[in-house]
Amino acid sequence: MPSDVVNGISKPSSSIYYQEGPPENFDVLGWRLEVVGSFGTRAYSLADLKAFPRKDFDRRSVCVCNWTIRQLYTGLLLKDLLLDAGLPPAHAKYLKQTSIGTAAKGKYECTIELGPALERAALLCYEIEHEALPLMRGFPLRLIDFGLYNYKCVKGLARLEVTPENELGEWERRAGYPLDGTVRPKKYWVCDLKKSMYVSSEGEVTEF
Repeated sequence: MPSDVVNGISKPSSSIYYQEGPPENFDVLGWRLEVVGSFGTRAYSLADLKAFPRKDFDRRSVCVCNWTIRQLYTGLLLKDLLLDAGLPPAHAKYLKQTSIGTAAKGKYECTIELGPALERAALLCYEIEHEALPLMRGFPLRLIDFGLYNYKCVKGLARLEVTPENELGEWERRAGYPLDGTVRPKKYWVCDLKKSMYVSSEGEVTEF
């Protein structure tokens, strides 16, 4: 458990969290991920999610602010969770993600195209480098689609909804970011290599 969470309750933090500020009095033990769709509603505790087959991915995430980092991400496949909830993947179109809300900032929401996310083995991540996600990275759970910029991958997940609608999210509305969020060819600062490098193709960065 992160050092800024004590006895299941998060301490106030100035870390960037859920893109818009940390939660207040977040009860880890009482937290559930709600999965919603035409199949009904299911709720999963963190222990439930950790009981799924564990996946360790040495992959690269990319921020729209032109930096990228390769790390070991651990969690469960989004596909495995949706199958357990009762969703046939062929019938899915979009996935709306919603964060835990905060009194001051509300909730962060973002929608992704589900088919490509499943093809890219999108991960519901609860550890990075064998440590629980820190608050600023999205504790207790973050969806990561490695072919999309991080603004499309909601921190501190509270709800996943399978939907026919591709809705504008926070940063699409606020700053005009692209709705699809695909990683684009350009030069990025590579944090783990400590140098700038050019990415030559769109989607997940696999060339270094």
